[in-house]
Amino acid sequence: MKALKKIVIVLLATAAILTAVFLAGRYGWKLGGFRACQSAGISSVEVNEQSVYITGFCPGLFPKGFCGYYAEEKDGKLYVGFRFSAVFGFFETGDFIVTIPVKGKISEVVVKTKMNEYSIWNAQTGPSFPSERYGVYVKQESKDEYSVTMSYTGLSGEASSTDCTAMDSGEYCFMDNDIMIASKEANAPVPFTITVKDADGNVTASKVFSFDAGMEKMYLTVTADGRIVKDSKDE
Repeated sequence: MKALKKIVIVLLATAAILTAVFLAGRYGWKLGGFRACQSAGISSVEVNEQSVYITGFCPGLFPKGFCGYYAEEKDGKLYVGFRFSAVFGFFETGDFIVTIPVKGKISEVVVKTKMNEYSIWNAQTGPSFPSERYGVYVKQESKDEYSVTMSYTGLSGEASSTDCTAMDSGEYCFMDNDIMIASKEANAPVPFTITVKDADGNVTASKVFSFDAGMEKMYLTVTADGRIVKDSKDE
């Protein structure tokens, strides 16, 4: 009898632990706010006086289940972030339909993550769904550097402070998404080189990194003291 009681206690404890882990994975991420949010593919946006209605999907290469959204309303703008997890991909799809209640009049709806944000609806222009871009993003802290070049086998891309407004303002500039395709086709990480030059064409910094399709995005920063460092991933 005592052995049976111990077995029941162990089973109940195991069930409680598994339930706690499940709930933490499903809802606990919200404690991190937008820092825990990820990019999402958006299919439609509808805005009325009481709520904002959004449908979308997980744009990643691998099956991930939708965990929920995190939203904040500020100065007429609704900022919203989404979260997906491979753990829930086995029994839930990445597709989602959410209705977000609002208190005031909304002039713009913005998807926000730890690394960036982009508008998906504006009161004047209506919905706008920017295509999701996977690959390498770079920002530079110094205004003295002129260009940042990314190169790997057979392909290269360049962004300069004169033709990339985002980089000129110290924000992330998208470099390339062909490396995502290359890594997926090779089923392996692809090495690439980031090279920084000044206005005279002199190389001021250069470093080799490796991109794997599983990470979907990589964020790099050219620091003010000439280093090239990898930033935290957008997850």
